[in-house]
Amino acid sequence: MRGTIMPLPLLRRCCYCLPLKPGCLVLSVVSTLACVANLTVGLWNLPRHKERDPEDNLISMSMVIFSSLCAVSNIVTSISIKRKNLSCLQTSIVFNSVFILCMFLVAVVTCIFRLGTFLERPENVVIIVIALLVGALYSFYYLTLINSLYRMMKMVYGESETLVISCVPSNTHSHNIPRPSFDNNSAV
Repeated sequence: MRGTIMPLPLLRRCCYCLPLKPGCLVLSVVSTLACVANLTVGLWNLPRHKERDPEDNLISMSMVIFSSLCAVSNIVTSISIKRKNLSCLQTSIVFNSVFILCMFLVAVVTCIFRLGTFLERPENVVIIVIALLVGALYSFYYLTLINSLYRMMKMVYGESETLVISCVPSNTHSHNIPRPSFDNNSAV
């Protein structure tokens, strides 16, 4: 029996109220700010004035590295959306997926190995589990939304906008090429 591949759902609006493109830009900025906050916490926890275990330093450095890479990927996502660059948008989706997964792995490792006495109370365990689930759901929704925008832009612009530009004879200026519009108010 041959298996079928189920693609991610194709969303048409962000949070049921915003058009897809502006909604993706808003969530990209929110995700960038979340990465900067996570980066700040990771930098704050690096050893400055106190002795720490090497494992704690490794966890903090991992969080700093993956948060900064994820922030850069979110910025590239925003720029790619604004410039309608499909290849950069696709690349940023892949890298963002990997970096988000790595950040969740670091968070889980932190919870398992470094929160000893904090996890002795059941309500704290519930808070941690809820926080991880909310973060995972938000990340999945964000990546699904960006992927939906990528698929919609691919339908509108074709395989790649750069291919259209590179196929133009050298004596023609690329700014005179008519391009399809990507209307924010459409049902896209």
